[in-house]
Amino acid sequence: MQPRRVLLVVAVAVLTAGCGVPTPAAPPSAKEVLAKPQQSNLTDAHFAVTGKITNNGVTVQLVGDGALVYKPKPAGRFKFTTTVGGQTLTIEEISVDGTNYGLTPASSKWVSTKSTSGIDPNAFSGASDQKYIGEETLPQGKAWHASAKDRDGNAFDAYIRESDGYPIKYVETQTGGQNITLTFDHYNTGETIKAPPADQTKPG
Repeated sequence: MQPRRVLLVVAVAVLTAGCGVPTPAAPPSAKEVLAKPQQSNLTDAHFAVTGKITNNGVTVQLVGDGALVYKPKPAGRFKFTTTVGGQTLTIEEISVDGTNYGLTPASSKWVSTKSTSGIDPNAFSGASDQKYIGEETLPQGKAWHASAKDRDGNAFDAYIRESDGYPIKYVETQTGGQNITLTFDHYNTGETIKAPPADQTKPG
């Protein structure tokens, strides 16, 4: 390499460093994105539920709401309504301390089942097939977009806000292709989730 060429290369390197030309940051991994909410200062988050499910060949729309509690320990709840045959049905679920409690029109009491999966923050940590997709600009802010499967094998997409690591939206794809969307609208409101009273539950 000629002396002039060497000096030019050195000069460019010095000027680039001196001018503080930023080096693009590597995108986070899917595992890192999915872990952001539990690593943030988030204590609880409320969400709206929309979507559709198919049961016995009949597809129905559902709407409702719920919440996830991140600290001091993971827990979750949701409640949605749907209309089947002209009749409005309400379904509720609570997940706390490794137990899921479900309340449906078929029972006057909450049915409790021990489970390693449920509607709590751990359900969205991604048990398998984690994939970083890219960045999205949503009304709530710029978000990382990642996909994965939960412990039950259901695929979901996660949209995590870059500014604070809070979840903006989860879209879960059920068997058969139906989607259930959780859209978050309130954070850190002091939400607490407890198991139903013992006299209102029965084992599943």
